[in-house]
Amino acid sequence: MSKHKHIDAICVGITVAALLFTLLFMNGKALGIVAVASEEISDGMFTANDLDAAWDAGDATRIILSDEGGTVKGNGAYVNGGDVYIVYAGKYVLSGGLSDGSVIIEADRDDKIWLMLDGASIHCEDGAAIRVEQAGKVFLTLRDGTQNTLSSGASYGEEAVLAGVDGTIYSRDDLTINGTGSLQVTAEYQHGIVCNDDFVVAGGTLHVTAAQDAIHANDSVRIREADLTLSAGDDGITVSNDDETSYLYIESGNITIPSCYEGLEAVQITIAGGTIDIDPIDDGINANGYSGNSVINITGGDITITDENGRDADGIDSNKDIYISGGKLFVSVSDNGGSCAIDCGSEYGGVCEITGGTVLACGSSGMAEGFDASSPQGFLMQTVSASSGMTVAVKDASGKELLSETVPCSFSSVLVSTPEMKVGDTYTLIVGDAETEITIDNSSSPSGFGGGRMHGGIGFGGGQMTGRGGLGRDVEAFSGNVAGEAEAGGMQLPKMPNGAAGNMLGQGNVPQAAAAGTSISAETLILLGVSVIVLLAGCIAALCYKRKG
Repeated sequence: MSKHKHIDAICVGITVAALLFTLLFMNGKALGIVAVASEEISDGMFTANDLDAAWDAGDATRIILSDEGGTVKGNGAYVNGGDVYIVYAGKYVLSGGLSDGSVIIEADRDDKIWLMLDGASIHCEDGAAIRVEQAGKVFLTLRDGTQNTLSSGASYGEEAVLAGVDGTIYSRDDLTINGTGSLQVTAEYQHGIVCNDDFVVAGGTLHVTAAQDAIHANDSVRIREADLTLSAGDDGITVSNDDETSYLYIESGNITIPSCYEGLEAVQITIAGGTIDIDPIDDGINANGYSGNSVINITGGDITITDENGRDADGIDSNKDIYISGGKLFVSVSDNGGSCAIDCGSEYGGVCEITGGTVLACGSSGMAEGFDASSPQGFLMQTVSASSGMTVAVKDASGKELLSETVPCSFSSVLVSTPEMKVGDTYTLIVGDAETEITIDNSSSPSGFGGGRMHGGIGFGGGQMTGRGGLGRDVEAFSGNVAGEAEAGGMQLPKMPNGAAGNMLGQGNVPQAAAAGTSISAETLILLGVSVIVLLAGCIAALCYKRKG
């Protein structure tokens, strides 16, 4: 009996220790405990590896391309039938030319591949020039000072079509392009760059010409410090998947889309910076989807959208909400055919609000929409009659010019807002040689220039913000569904000022924990599991000890 007389105290002690162990690691961050984590973790939308274009290629496998497929100096790759296969994690440098073949990556599903293009030229007549069949993630680095070209033929072979390959660069897994070199991608068949998961462009100069989409991704596209010129038969950049949680995030860089059907398309679009110039046939920026989470957030950047030929086209179009809190937006769509400069999903309860930034949006008055009356920043909306090439300017009561732009397309509606404009103040709107004084009341049902009445003006129903983050809040995350690499345990979206992303909180299809920026990481779940195992093992040991006694 003496062997187990303290058995109850032992069990209690084990239980308390296991609970303390669990609580310690679940709340470690608040207590100042920092976990040692993978280098793939990043504070923003980009991981350390995404941004590292200067990785050491000294010990990399060298692949020198030729019409016979090429030669391999090192491990992890081989040549077969005119194609080059990369099958192991590691670093590779690709140079030379391949006139009809592919570089195919078939590694383990957790393997990371670093592939540097060092003056490489690859053409594949019946499939993708670079094809990622399986990998954890591929980092395609454009070496400084090099020009690289990838192209594919006008039709793909049966094998590629049956496998769903539809891009000159085709990746089934996460793909990053970085570096300071240049890359020309030409796709005579379907898309230029296709990524079935997350696609990152973190540097380089890319020129993509495609029969359909220039860039087509399934989960997300994230862009920073890159120079992109995209010419597309369909969309410039499109992000789409079945559960309507696709993201498009642009942080910085230059994006020029001189020809396309639609410029930027995804369910959720955030533009935080960069210079963007789009000349579409249809919508310039389109947040599609009908699940209630379509949103366009413009927090920075210099955006120009010009559509001279579109009919029933929109400059920026969201099937739900539009939030503008910074940057500069200039939209000119033709008055011909009922094209709207800005169109939000008011029929789905969407709102269009401005809290900062400068906007000049000119288009047709037939179905024109302005900002919501709840917008803190002042704006004016006016019906006019203006031909192409006219100048629109705004002056304050002292005569100071707040804005002046030449508008390339004819228009009958003008929407203007600048940070200096305030409700109750009077401003002079000048269109060509005509001018009128307007006292701002943030009305979306304007009078016409010289007293005429706008036809078809639509209000926004008071701009109710129930269930949304509201104005003036910093939002830690949208919905938590844009994650980093698996081992990173997920990444947060950056803070959006002035409640720009607030509409994503409290929505029925967005988990509240994720929206608030709190999520259970893989490390926490593992530690919780260890705690449970420790608890069970202690109880079993105690029970055995008692039976032996």
